[in-house]
Formats: sequence, structure tokens, C-alpha cells
Amino acid sequence: MNSPPLVPAPLPVSAPLPSALLPVAAPRATARAVARLLSRRRGALLATTVLLLLGAASALLIPPALGRTVDLVIEDRGLLPLSLVCLAVLVAGLLAAVASWWGGRLLVACLQDALAELREEVFGAALSLDAGTVEGTGSSDVVSRVTGDVEAVTDAVSGVLPRVVGALFTIVLTAVGLAALDPWLAVAALLAVPLQTLSALRFLRRSRPLYVLMRHQEAGRGQALLETVAGAGTVRAHDRAESRLRLIADRSLEAVATQLRQATARNHFFAGLNTAEFIGLAAVLATGYWRVDSGMITVGAVTAAALFFHRLFGPIGALLTSIDDLQRAQAGLERLIGVLQAVRPLPVGREITDASVEIDGLVFSYPGQTGTRRALDDVDLHLPAGSTTVLVGASGSGKSSLARVVAGALVPDVGGVRIGGVEARSARSGARPAVLLVSQEAHLFTGSVADNLRLVRPDATESDLVAALEAVGAHWAVRAQGTGGLAKMSEVELDEARIQQLALARVLLADPPVVVLDEATAEDGSDGALDGAVAAVVAGRTALVVAHRLVHAEHADLVVVMENGRIVEAGGHAELVEGNGPFARLWSAWHGDRAVGVIDSTSSTESIARCSSR
Repeated sequence: MNSPPLVPAPLPVSAPLPSALLPVAAPRATARAVARLLSRRRGALLATTVLLLLGAASALLIPPALGRTVDLVIEDRGLLPLSLVCLAVLVAGLLAAVASWWGGRLLVACLQDALAELREEVFGAALSLDAGTVEGTGSSDVVSRVTGDVEAVTDAVSGVLPRVVGALFTIVLTAVGLAALDPWLAVAALLAVPLQTLSALRFLRRSRPLYVLMRHQEAGRGQALLETVAGAGTVRAHDRAESRLRLIADRSLEAVATQLRQATARNHFFAGLNTAEFIGLAAVLATGYWRVDSGMITVGAVTAAALFFHRLFGPIGALLTSIDDLQRAQAGLERLIGVLQAVRPLPVGREITDASVEIDGLVFSYPGQTGTRRALDDVDLHLPAGSTTVLVGASGSGKSSLARVVAGALVPDVGGVRIGGVEARSARSGARPAVLLVSQEAHLFTGSVADNLRLVRPDATESDLVAALEAVGAHWAVRAQGTGGLAKMSEVELDEARIQQLALARVLLADPPVVVLDEATAEDGSDGALDGAVAAVVAGRTALVVAHRLVHAEHADLVVVMENGRIVEAGGHAELVEGNGPFARLWSAWHGDRAVGVIDSTSSTESIARCSSR
């Protein structure tokens, strides 16, 4: 396989990104969110302000004291006055250092506490995003916000903001001191301000769009990486490795190109600052020479003024050069607040009257879906309480979309789903969600078997856990008789089928009146080892099952065949097998070859069974 070229032809600024991205908060909304977080920490902010002001004011005494030493030497006033001035410089320096250090620590602690609260809010909001939003934006957009953007804001809070706040106090008090020393010298120092302002405004205008673009490009690059790694088998099977590597390379190079543009903008900015400092200091020294020659001020005063202005180099440079980091942090903060804005408020929960499911005129399209094709198009269906309904159809026919809408994970565009007379997302049974979804992407979390099971029912006893495990056939997780209890993770060898058994055991512990299984046996082998677990889970509940193997339809109360987002056939298993519809042809093809029917990803219902002779 040939490697993609390292330097392709010139690329446009923006890389192809997912069809939609999570919102980015406006600056005003971001400011309101920050104000809300900081308003809860007024005491700490007040103490920080007092300490930083004390530190800046103490440091303000040093330049005049040093200027005074020049005058004392010129006047030959002796060693004692000079020693007293040196002692004053030492005390002022120590006081400035202690107050600034203490104030900086308080500021970092306050801001880190506020950021921790924001991180918790954003992480909770990310977990609350509905599946349609995440699938439409690409998981990388969410991941990049709770990782890269949080890191950018954390860096700013830990290092940049304390430096900026301290610089602001220093600049304001030093300007006051310079003006008090001699107004003419202060006016001379102001000659540096226009160039500094022009450089800063130009940098702000150019850099902010670049930082926002950079974040979007990183999300697009991350999405390409995630998709390629997750689908590595499919990429190899279809010989798409070259094109996927080229896509990743192109998106990476576009991100690098944007970083180079950012570096160019920074270099121009720093050049402007250095020129402004030269102009200001030269003006102060020239004015000081004129004022001393006129007998209006002393050489010591000019020395103090030059030190004042030189003392501004550091704070002004820190303030203006920090714009780079602040821009990055602002872009990250706006994206984090955007996650909060993307969460749809959950409707108020209502208790259901029974476990029946009513699907009425359901229409649903994924964000960014093009053309007139819908994932679900005018679907009507009634699931009686306690019945088992199996969905059959090709990949992309709408089975999983319907299952997720019924589970309340997706919000329909038109129509609705009612569980026991209550809208699906509001449906509750005993204050818990009335519907539980189990997909083929079961997850095992860090911790013991008991920890994983108690996710849905923290108060479950060990006997409850053992009963649930045995009901789904997970005897491997229960220690041998006489030793008692559950096995440790280190004592068992886990595979995808066993992890799925734990997911199904959670359903028994949660005991919802309605369960939705979206290809929950996809990791099952040809022996159907999970069939018993599925039977235990659906028993006594209203169940909607997206079939992975046709055998599931044999014992269902209702079999529904879907194609292109519509229901094309529905009825009992025996009725459909005796007919001449899509399901009968599918069943005949599978049964005639005496193979395990696995629903394939073909495009038409007539060919959704691919039989294996193994």
C-alpha cells in the first residue's frame, strides 16, 4: 500500500467536517455563564483583588526609591540615607512578592473550582445528548470538547489568567505613578499606546476566526480517525485504506496550515509590540533629558520614569501576548457552553397506566440527512401490553431508528410514541424510565461484576444479582456453590457475548415494563447462546426486538418487516410464512438451506438473508 503524499496540492482553509456540529455559544452567552459561575465565589474573588492590589502597589514604590538613590549619590548625601532607601526597596519587594503569590494562588483556586463545576455540567450535558444529535455531529465533536477544549480552558485558568490579572493591576497603578511623577513623561510614554493598540486589534481580528476554525478542523480530523479505526475491518475488506489515509492526511494538513497562519499572525503581533516599546522608551528618555535640562525634574525622577516605563514592558507584554492563549481558551469555552445549549430539556416524567405502546404517524430524519428519504416515514404500529414484536429488514430500513424512538433516545420530527398513554421520553414507571434500551454496543465499565450490575439498581442485594445472572445464563459470573457470591473480574474471561449477558442482566434488575432490544444478540454465536437470556428478559414485558437472527421471529406475537423507513408487512409468524410476501421468501430461503439466518446489510428486503453452509 502506497503512503499518501506528505505535501498535497494547496487545500482550502476549511476541511470537510461532519454534516452538523454542536452549537458554539455566542460571546454574550458565554459571559453570562462565566458570571453565573463566578457569582458564587464573591468572597474569594474579593480577597484575591485586595491581595493583588497590595502586591502591585508595593512594587510601585520600587522605581521611585531607585530613582531617589540616584539623586542621593549625585548629591553625595552619605551612606545612611542610601541604606534606608535600599531597605525600603527590600521591604517593598518582599511585600509585593508575598501578596502577589498569595493572591495568585487564591485566584487559581477560585477559577479552578469554577472550572470544575463547569466540567461537571458539560460532562453531564454530553451524557444527556440524544443519540440523533451525537450521530449527526459525529462523536469526535463531543470528545474534542470534553478533552481538548477543557484542556485549553484549564491551561488558561492555571497560568494565563493569573498572569493577566496581575498585569492589569500593575499597568494601571504604574501608569498612575508615572503620571504623578511627571505628566510630561506620562504623555511621552503614551506614544507607544497607538501602535500597541493597533497590533492587538489586528491580531484579535485575525486570530479568533483561526482558533474557531482550528477547533472545527481538529473535530473533523478526530472523526476521520475514529471512523477509520473503528471500521478497520470494513476499510480493509473494501480496499479503502488508501482513501481513508488520504482523508486523514488531508484533514491533518489543513489543520497544520491553519496553525501556520496562527503563527504568522503571532509573529506580526510580537513585532508590533517590540517596536512600540522602543518608541515609548525613546520618547520617555528624550522628554526626560528636556525636563532635566530645563531644571523641572531631577535625574533621579527621569530614572524612576524610565524604570516605570521599563517595568511596564513585562506586564504589557504578558497581557498582550496572553491574547493568544486567551483566544484559544475563549474558543474552547464557547464550545463547552455550546454543549450545554445543545441539550434538550427532558419533559416532566409521568407515570404510565399500562405497558402498551402506540406509534402514530412517526416521521424521523437524522440531522444533515439529504434528499427526500427519511429514516422513518409515516410509521403506525400498536404493541399490546406484554407482547413481543420483532422488527425485520435490511440494514438502513429503519429498524434501529424505530427502536430508538420508542426508547425515547431519538425525538421524532412528526408523530409520536406513547407508552401507556404517556409520551415516550416522559414515560415513567415507579419514578424510573418505563423503557429500557439494550443495543449491540454493550459496555463493561471499570469495576467488579457487581458494580456493573448495580448501575441500574444500586440497592440490589447480592442474591438479587445472582438471580439476574443465572436467569440470563451467566453462570460463569457466579462462584461455585459453597464459595458464594460473585466472581471477580480477574477470575473470569470476558468476551462480547458475556458482556452482553451482563447488559441483559441489568434489564432484569431494572425491571422496566417495556424493553427494546436493538440487535442485542449481535455478538452471539451460531449456537444462539443468548437466546435464553433474551427470552428471560422479554418474559412478562412489552418487548420490541430488532432481529439479528430470524429464529427470533418464530416465537414473536407480531413480526414487522420494514423497508426504506416504512412498514411493508406485519402479522403473526405463521400468517406471514404462509403468505407470499417478503417475510415468506426470506423465511423460505433461510429454512430451505437449514442455516442460521442472519440479517444482512443488503438494500432490499427480498435479499436480506444470506445463508451460510457452515
